[in-house]
Amino acid sequence: MWEETLDDIDLESQPKSFLINLPFFRERIDSFLIFFIIISSVLILIISLKFRIFHFWAEFLGSNLFLRISTYPLLFSAVVIVSGVIFRTILWFRYKPLTVKPGENLNWPFVSVLMPALNEEELITKAIDSIFTSNYPQDKLEVICINDGSNDLTFFNMKRAKSKYGDRLKLVNFKQNLGKRKAIYVGLKKSKGEVIVAVDTDSKIGRSAIRNVVIPLVKDKKTGAVAGRVAVLNERENFLTRMLSIRYAISFNFGRAYQSVYGAVFCCPGALTAYRKDVLLRFIHEWVNQNFLNTPCTYGEDRALTTQILKAGYMTRFQSNAVVYTKVPSEFVQMSKMYLRWTRSYIRESILFSKFMFSKYRKKHRVLPVFDFFFLHLLHPFHVFSLGILAYSFFVHPVFILRHLAFLVIVSFLLSLYYLRTNKSLTFLYGIPYGVITAFCLWWIVPYAALTMKNQSWLTR
Repeated sequence: MWEETLDDIDLESQPKSFLINLPFFRERIDSFLIFFIIISSVLILIISLKFRIFHFWAEFLGSNLFLRISTYPLLFSAVVIVSGVIFRTILWFRYKPLTVKPGENLNWPFVSVLMPALNEEELITKAIDSIFTSNYPQDKLEVICINDGSNDLTFFNMKRAKSKYGDRLKLVNFKQNLGKRKAIYVGLKKSKGEVIVAVDTDSKIGRSAIRNVVIPLVKDKKTGAVAGRVAVLNERENFLTRMLSIRYAISFNFGRAYQSVYGAVFCCPGALTAYRKDVLLRFIHEWVNQNFLNTPCTYGEDRALTTQILKAGYMTRFQSNAVVYTKVPSEFVQMSKMYLRWTRSYIRESILFSKFMFSKYRKKHRVLPVFDFFFLHLLHPFHVFSLGILAYSFFVHPVFILRHLAFLVIVSFLLSLYYLRTNKSLTFLYGIPYGVITAFCLWWIVPYAALTMKNQSWLTR
């Protein structure tokens, strides 16, 4: 058994940026954002008419039989996508994180923080320190660090931290690399908390992160997991990390926020998520030994846990006020590998979710997750299909692709406004080049991931 290889053994705000500090603006950000969205939508329409984009599309799609047939799925997809964006935006405006009201007394549960680590000698000490300097009641907190067979100074730094924090810090040492799932499994078995909080060791949490991520579990017994907000620790490193900062912000402050409204966040991140321990124990053996296509699953452990919690009938929520700062890739190749790993687990867990999403897996809020599921999965074939037609159009109308690029820039600007509402920072403009790069340079991720599902390499280690 692999278990026999075991040996027992301050960041509160986001990185500085150019902020819009006018009090009048801050108080009316939602009104300004709605105005910006309307103006941007009108601008898109004007530019489309001015550059005759609609005219060229109509002329091009009518040039032969194949393209005329292609018109129908393109129009259908476009209508669904626009409707989906409106639907998600309405939900997004309804989202608010749960907080503790003045005078409200909560019975804080005992929390076990699990921190699996593989070759994290640079950040492990700071990650541990950020847990113990949090404002969660220290008498109801334990930290369990699992060294997953590191070949650097990770375990040495863990032992040095233990000499500082004593019995509040438990250490587990794998003599060889067994994988993140087994590390979490062993940490769970050794924990004594009612709530399990998973934190990545290449990250640092905000001072109130643990307290805030636990609140929904205390206030709602039907909530089984709560996702924290992942922000970028090395945002200022280069142009790519600045763009990824926008991508992470929109993914969490928009994507997981609107999903939280109907209680179905599809992926509670490994960087910071709180779970009910009694819920995890129901399926932890199945999860740690998960197979897909007759292949043991190594990555996507966070998304797999989320799928199991939803299947068990529990809500999954998001707390934007529970922040963890993580280091992101600073090179394009590493970023592509990260996206490839994420996409493989996304496809796998989407297939598994589809097997029960029409069942009565919970009493309410079952319709909106299905609607959003189909919306999300329509984006990928539409993206590849429309990009293929656009590439073909280059040989027929070379100038058309330049006009379409201008149109794409405006659309990217519109989508980047979602960042502006929550972050109130002019860095939202980095979302424009990111949108263009995603459209033209990352289109291959989904089809390639689908064709290589059996590849279980972590890629970025």
